[in-house]
Amino acid sequence: MSELITWAGRTLSGSDRFGRWVTTSLEGWWDSPEIRGDAEDRPYQDGEFDLPVYNQARLITINGNLHADSHAQLHEAMNFLTGPMSGRLTVTGHGVVQWADAKRNSGVKFTPVTDVFAQWQVRLKCPDPRKFGNSVTTAVATGSPVTVSHRGNYNAMPKFIVRGDMPGGYTITVDGWNYTVTSALVTGQPHRIDYDNGRLYRNGVLTQGSVGIVTTTQPIPPGKSVAVGLYPFTTGSGSADMTIIDTFI
Repeated sequence: MSELITWAGRTLSGSDRFGRWVTTSLEGWWDSPEIRGDAEDRPYQDGEFDLPVYNQARLITINGNLHADSHAQLHEAMNFLTGPMSGRLTVTGHGVVQWADAKRNSGVKFTPVTDVFAQWQVRLKCPDPRKFGNSVTTAVATGSPVTVSHRGNYNAMPKFIVRGDMPGGYTITVDGWNYTVTSALVTGQPHRIDYDNGRLYRNGVLTQGSVGIVTTTQPIPPGKSVAVGLYPFTTGSGSADMTIIDTFI
C-alpha cells in the first residue's frame, strides 16, 4: 500500500492535480501525546500522592516537498494548501488507516525553491489526542448479549442506536456496567447514545432527564472481549446497533 496523507481535503503525501507531494517527516503522529496532571508531595514521607494523569492535545508537525507540474500550479498549490483552518488528518500506507480531527496550530509555511519545487510545513493540533481506525457495527437484541472487542491500543467509546418498543425504559450493559434510560422507547423514534459524552438523543434531538442517576459510560478496553447486553425495564423488546471504532493513542 502506497503512502497517502491528507488533511482538510489537501494532499500532503501522494499526487493530485498540482503535482507530487512528498512528506519528509511526520512528527507527533506516531508518538504518545505528552502527559498533564497535578503533582503533590506526600508530607513527611517519600514520593508523591498517586494522582490521575491525562493525555494533552496531540501536536503534529508535517514537513514536505512539492514537485509541481508547472510554475503556475506551484502557486495554485500554495494558495490551496494555506487556506484551511481545520479538517481531518488521515494517514494511509503504514498498517491500518488512522485518522484524527486536527486544526492549524500556526501559519502554514510554503517556500518556493525553484519554479516547480517548493518546501512546506504544516503544524497541527488535535484537541482530542486519540486516533481512530476501522469501525465495526454489531447488532444487539434484547436479552441476547454479544461479545465485542476492538484492535486499537486505547479505550474505545461505543455508540448505540436503539430501536424498538420498551415503554418502561431499558438498560445497556457493557462489561457489567449499566447505562440506564428511564424514558420510553417508542417505535419509530430511535434513541442515539454516545458514550463519549453520555448524552441521549431522540430522533436526533438531545433529551434531558432521560438517563438514570447511577449510569456509567464504560469504555471498551484494548485487547479485551467484553459482553454487551440490552434489557427492558418492564415489557417490550428492541435492538441496538453498536458501533466501535478502533481507538489509538
